[in-house]
Amino acid sequence: MKRILCVLTLLFAAAHFSLPAYAGDAQNGQKLAKKCSVCHGKDGISKDPEVPSLAGQPEFYLRKSIEDFQNGSREDRRMTMMAKPLDKGEIADLAAWFASIKVTVELPSF
Repeated sequence: MKRILCVLTLLFAAAHFSLPAYAGDAQNGQKLAKKCSVCHGKDGISKDPEVPSLAGQPEFYLRKSIEDFQNGSREDRRMTMMAKPLDKGEIADLAAWFASIKVTVELPSF
């Protein structure tokens, strides 16, 4: 019984959170991202502590975030204005671009 519940839970989660079939085009996303660089920084690395960096973020997270600004689940005057005119393909392209950027981290040496 436990195994069946686990399988059903996984199937439900996969169906509920699956990404749409459109695969993002990172090259097109790079072109679209020029508008994003004003706030989110060149190549998605923000210099403003109040604006998140987008580089290296998971594609699903980026897509969902933009969609949430579009539908009002998340609120920010500037992001809502930028997200509203985007179609599903453009959202996927932007997410593919920012997710494709590799971010490296250096641990402090104590």
